[in-house]
Amino acid sequence: MMVFAFTTGEHGDVWMNLFKKVMLFTLILFGMVVFSTMAGAAKNPDTGASQEWAAIDGFRSARFGYKESDVLRAIKKDFSINKNGVSRVVNQQEKTVTLGIDVKDLLAGSGLSKIFYILGYKSKRLIHVSVIWGRPVQKKPNAEAVVSTANQLRNYFAQKKYQKNGFALNAQLGEGVILVFQGKDKKGRAARLLLSNPKNKDGEAGENISLTLSYIEKPEDPDVFKIKDGDF
Repeated sequence: MMVFAFTTGEHGDVWMNLFKKVMLFTLILFGMVVFSTMAGAAKNPDTGASQEWAAIDGFRSARFGYKESDVLRAIKKDFSINKNGVSRVVNQQEKTVTLGIDVKDLLAGSGLSKIFYILGYKSKRLIHVSVIWGRPVQKKPNAEAVVSTANQLRNYFAQKKYQKNGFALNAQLGEGVILVFQGKDKKGRAARLLLSNPKNKDGEAGENISLTLSYIEKPEDPDVFKIKDGDF
């Protein structure tokens, strides 16, 4: 597996701009679709004796609740990236800290991806991980590879059992936005797979396609800065 990472200068600006776009999109999603019951789910996630419950406890070696130093050690273990190869961004609005890396072929043939590890405002511990493929990670992404990655991940997640509330497969959220998968484990921790701009005007996979995989510890109550009632 080839691994790429950068932290400063022009690349640092790229990281910052991408991070802002990802966080804005995540906030929009929380407002629109977070764990409302989705009509047309492909199967009942709470049934099936042969299925084991999903356990969404982080991403690879990085577990929810890890301190920043623990996350850095997990990144080193999983991707052989040292601390100086990890970007660090403070979100001025949410008061969270995001650690970021670049990884190529996280899944075989999936191309370049960016991974964000988000540490909570109060806890200073891991609360959210996002992995992004396609735009804006790559200027000209391989659209077929992005769609293939989405399908592989959907099939992978669908092997487990999830809560009925909020479960979704291939739910159309709007023009050009598909919630490929969404599910919560017994503890309410969530996995979400979102595909954006999957087709161009000719009905084929387009160059603006992007895929975002998110693991979220508390989707309904994220550890971010909020103005308290009565403060203003």
